[in-house]
Amino acid sequence: MTMPGRLIAAFALILLCAALPQASAQNYPVKAVRVIVPHPPGGGPIDGPARGMADYLGKGFGQIFMVENRDGADGLIGTEAVVKSAPDGYNLLTTSASVITLNSFVRSNLPYDSSRDLDPVGYIGVINSVVLVHPSVPAKSMRELLDLARARPNTISWGTLGTTSIGSLLIGLFKNDFNAPFYMIPYKSTVQALLGTVAGDVNVVAYAVGDAARFAKAGKVRALAITGSRRATELPDVPTLGEVGVNQKFRNWVGMFAPAGTPKDIIRRLNAEMAKAVGDAQFRQRYLESVGLSTDEVSGASPEKFSEFIKTDRQAYAEIVKLAGIEKR
Repeated sequence: MTMPGRLIAAFALILLCAALPQASAQNYPVKAVRVIVPHPPGGGPIDGPARGMADYLGKGFGQIFMVENRDGADGLIGTEAVVKSAPDGYNLLTTSASVITLNSFVRSNLPYDSSRDLDPVGYIGVINSVVLVHPSVPAKSMRELLDLARARPNTISWGTLGTTSIGSLLIGLFKNDFNAPFYMIPYKSTVQALLGTVAGDVNVVAYAVGDAARFAKAGKVRALAITGSRRATELPDVPTLGEVGVNQKFRNWVGMFAPAGTPKDIIRRLNAEMAKAVGDAQFRQRYLESVGLSTDEVSGASPEKFSEFIKTDRQAYAEIVKLAGIEKR
């Protein structure tokens, strides 16, 4: 082959290689997609919406989106598996703010940096939790509960999932802002903390609206206040923390992520389908609202807006962790 011929062939090869990622993104997905959920199976405000979204994406893309639960180490095990996987769109992560943001403030020696090693795909919604007390607790309102904790410091027990849960942050907030110290009792899961409150083993728990409303309506627990900016339709008479004077800046949200470096076209296509899902009233009722997840101003936003939200969210978590006096472990 002549020199001009070799140059033309080389140039053609360069053009072909440059076109491959784009072609791959356009054809995506050509095989099953794995969605890792670093939380226990069985519904709830993370696993349930993750499975619903996987089903929706599967129908939209015409491929299977398989949910794989990899619980353990406060979400680190499953998240690390995604971080170490190929950035090709076939390994995704659905998890919460506790894993993406809070872990970086309360755990030492994380095997990854979520802000560097993961690309935001789409924000699904916010987990609104209800502050619940056992019926034997002599408090009929959030204010009365805070008064009780002030009068009996460190004796009103609160079941939590250790330092990586909404409960531990609320305990720190109430101690700092209202001089109302609760006694934290860590459980292996928030479900166990809820059941411990129902059984009367602990006095207080914060749990996602869905199951919390069912237990409250059955008289097993008493609902005092709800996190978030608006009241829950399931518990319309229960005020928000803001209504009772609690300034709660952080929120526990659920979103989807991909390994850093995943083609932007794939992320945009996934984001567009997710936006359709959260905009579908039937999807929201079946997979989100039923388990205590609600949409807000970030739901369905672009990956770029989701990324900007996370930066602001990190500041709110840094503030509450410092305020609560939680040290890294």
